[in-house]
Formats: sequence, C-alpha cells, structure tokens
Amino acid sequence: MNGDEFIEQIQDVQRQVEELQQDAQQLPHQQKSRLTESLERLTTALRDLQVAEEAIQLLLSAVQQSRDSIVITNAHLDSPGPEIVYVNPAFTEMTGYAAEEVLGRSPRMLQGKHTERAVLDALRRNIAQGNPFHGEAINYHKDGNEFYVEWNITPIRSTQQKITHYVAIQRNITDRKLLEKERERLLAQEQSARDAAEVANRSKDEFLATLSHELRTPLTPILGWSRVLRTQELPQDKLQQALETIEENAKRQAQLVDDLLDLARIVRGKMTLNFASVSLLEVIVAALETVRLAAEARSIRIETNLDGALSPVMGDAGRLQQVIWNLLSNAIKFTPVEGRITVTLSKHDRSARIQISDTGQGIKSEFLPHVFDRFRQEDSSITRQFGGLGLGLSLCRQLVEAHGGTIKAESAGIGQGATFTVELPLMPDVPSREAPMREMLKPSLQSVRVLIVEDDLSTLQFLSFIIEQQGAIVTPVSSAQAALEQFQRSQFDILISDIGMQDMDGFTLLHHIRAFAEELPAIALTAYATQRNREQALEIGFNEHLAKPIEPEKLIYTIATVLQR
Repeated sequence: MNGDEFIEQIQDVQRQVEELQQDAQQLPHQQKSRLTESLERLTTALRDLQVAEEAIQLLLSAVQQSRDSIVITNAHLDSPGPEIVYVNPAFTEMTGYAAEEVLGRSPRMLQGKHTERAVLDALRRNIAQGNPFHGEAINYHKDGNEFYVEWNITPIRSTQQKITHYVAIQRNITDRKLLEKERERLLAQEQSARDAAEVANRSKDEFLATLSHELRTPLTPILGWSRVLRTQELPQDKLQQALETIEENAKRQAQLVDDLLDLARIVRGKMTLNFASVSLLEVIVAALETVRLAAEARSIRIETNLDGALSPVMGDAGRLQQVIWNLLSNAIKFTPVEGRITVTLSKHDRSARIQISDTGQGIKSEFLPHVFDRFRQEDSSITRQFGGLGLGLSLCRQLVEAHGGTIKAESAGIGQGATFTVELPLMPDVPSREAPMREMLKPSLQSVRVLIVEDDLSTLQFLSFIIEQQGAIVTPVSSAQAALEQFQRSQFDILISDIGMQDMDGFTLLHHIRAFAEELPAIALTAYATQRNREQALEIGFNEHLAKPIEPEKLIYTIATVLQR
C-alpha cells in the first residue's frame, strides 16, 4: 500500500466517524456524550496519522530525489556483515547496480583491492561501538572502474535505544580527489623548481666565489716575483724558480679563461668542431704525455690497456684530447700520492669505449647524478683545496655529446675511487670509393644552378670554388634575405644553406622557400654535428645534413646524390 492509498483509507474512516456522530445525536444524553468524546479522540488520532503519513511521504520523496547515494542496511555485524535493505536511485547512478541487484547483499560488494584497509578497519570499529562514521575510500562501479566515495554512516536506534539499522549517505568525490592530486603534484613541482632554483643560485654564488679565488690566487706569486725581479738581482737558481713560477701561474690563469670561454661558447651554441677521421689511440697517448710529469710528481702509477687496432672515430682531435686531458687531470688531482690510474681503450658494439679509473677519494652516491652539471661542486672546500673552477666535467659532457657520444661516472662511494666512461661511435670500415666517385660526379653538376647561403665569407668563397670546379653555376649570397631576393629573380636546381645565420636561420629560410618551391632539393650545412641536429634538419625539410668542416668530395657526392633522387 502506498501513501496515497493509506490517506484515502484514513479519509474514508473519517467519513464513517462523521456518520456515527450524526447517529449519536439520536442517543440518550449520557451515551451520546461518551460516544462523542470517543469519536473526537478517534478523529484527532486519524488527523495525526494523516500528518505523519504526509511527513513520511515528504521524507521518502526527499530520499528518492537526493543527488547523494543513500543506503540503509540492517544491523547484523556478524559475517558476512550488514545486508542492504534500501538504496535510492542516486545509488544506482553512482554504482551502476539496480536496487534488486544489491538488496540482501553486503556493501562489501562495492569494495576491491585498492579500497584502503585502514579506512575499513576504522569503519568496523566505529559501527561496532555504535558511533557515527565519516571517511573516504575507493569503491568499484559495476563496470569495474574505481571511484572515490565520501561516507557519512549513522546508526538508527529503536525507542529502546537498540541499533536496528545503519543509514549511509555517500557522495562521489572522484573529481575533487583528482583535483587535489593535481594540486599536490603542481605544488610538489613548484617546490622542486624552487629548490632547484635555490640550489642553482647557491651553486652560482659558490662558483663566483671560487672564480674570484682562482683568478686572484695566481696573481700573488706573479705580482710578487715580478716586483722582486724589478728591485733585486737574484742568483741564477732563484731567478729560474721565479720565472717558472710566473709561467706556471700564468698558464693556470689562461686555462681558467679558456674553460670560461668554452663554457660561454657552449651556452650560446657557438662551439665549433673541426671534424675529421681521428685515431683515439693517438689522442689518448698525447693526453697521457701532457699529464705524465704531474703524475710522476705525485708518484701516481698510470696503467694502460689500449686497443691499437680500433677503427677511427669522426671527431675534432683537439677537443677529444681536451676531454681525455680533463679526465686524466681530475684523476691525478683527486688520487693520493702513490695511487693508481688505469686507462683502457676498447671496442663495445659499434662504439669505442674509453675508461679512466682511479684509486682516489671517490664520489658520494647522492652527488653522482650532478657530477656533470655546470656550477655544481660536491664540496666547495675540495675545489679550494685542489684548485680549478669545477667546469672540466661539464665541458667534457658537452664535447662528448657534440661528437654523438656518451659519458658517465661511477663510484662505490667516498674512498672507493671513481671510473669515468666515454663512448664514441666508430667510423664504419667502408672501402675507399673516392676516385670512381669523382669520375662519376664530374659531369653530374654540369650547368646545375646552385644557390649557396652562408654568412661566413671565407666559407662561402670556398664552397663556391669547389662546386664551380664541377661545372655548376653558383650564386653565392651571405644572408637569408639575399637568398629570398635571388629566388624572386632566378630559378635554381638546389639550395645549400647554413643553419646558424644571424638575420634569419636556415630553417626559417627553407620554410619561406617551400612556399613557392615545394620540391626544391636542399642541403643543410651546420657546425652542430650531433645526431639530433641531423634529425632536426631532416624533419624541417632538408634532404641532407652536412657537418662542418665540409670535405669537398663528400659535398660534391651529396649534391649529386640529392639531385638524382
């Protein structure tokens, strides 16, 4: 029976009561009085029932229309737990389960592996004690998806204060929890960035203090001995000592300045590498010779195991020697007297592997990820003790990566020494084809119209001369703007363009040219020689990428190959 039917029955009873009241008028006075009194009490009770039913209907309507999920269970706490006796439509919307699918079952059916055990334990503890409970947990939709729910569970008591049921008001808070997690992530990210900025700022301050110290320290013996030499006549041995000290400290300052200039070039992307076929054996031997006296002065033994049959690498011999020298100098600096340094050169897959190990003071594990960072020093007091700006390893990484290689540092900890490993790609063993290539290419550039864009005049003149020797018609220009003007006046068969130009770079130039010469072959020239630089040029739309310095035969071969595609 629903509420409306119940009210109709009450109204029917009221009509019958009214009829009885009319009939009571015919009774004797005493009987009429008692009956009238009884009927009035009955009427009042019926009105109270009607009001109560209307209140119940209102409450039921509110529960049915509530946007929060409402679940009522019995109070059976023994396994398998309370059983669901009522759910409202919002429960179905939240969980995907219809009322008939859950009635008589435990609310545990909504829980899963990610539902927090601690929350469930707190829930059981509170309801066992007859207390209300508020909490948040992960529940599971009928389709298996997780959602966050907020619980407010209250016991329902009888007039004898016995708990008969529990009512749970549940709200889906998934969106809120996701926002909270995103906010926490952003706050953590912001804090991390703030911490990194503070570390960088502190590192910069330490670096500037070290720079001041390192630049000023050599001035003391230089200026001191200079004054002595001007004012006194010294014995030959003292004179020799003074001159050697001045020279040594002047070289020390020069090295500091060179490191700073190299760093500045790298930061600006202006580091120039002169690539050629390089024997790493010769590079390592030359670097070993430069540090030999320093090692002997500290009685440090240097052991070598070098593969002399290793293929060459494509690189800048001077810069590669700088890398090895830096690593060897560091090893000598931080290795105690009578220590040992081991240098190995071997093949690893398609790369040459150089390892420099020492028995020195080692590196803390927490500092290893930062050992190649600019302006990061494990301990500024160590820098003061041994000298230097702490730029050497940062420069090593930049130079190795510019050669398409990798560098890493390993150490078991303080007092356990360190190992630095450099890997560089080996050149393939390809039979020489230069003579037949030149014969094949001589007629291939005859009358080919070539536009060369290069802002370095000497390089522009050199490229023009080489290509003209093969019979091509060359138009050399020194800027991207001049190249665009030439395209408005003439037609060309191929474009050869530098990338790093001042007014407009080669990528932007090619973008403009492709607007009206979509299929024009194009070759990029650049001093940036990493694999990523090559990939970037090809992604932009260049057909080939050549690293400076340019080998004439390779340039001609590349032009001919691109034109034949």
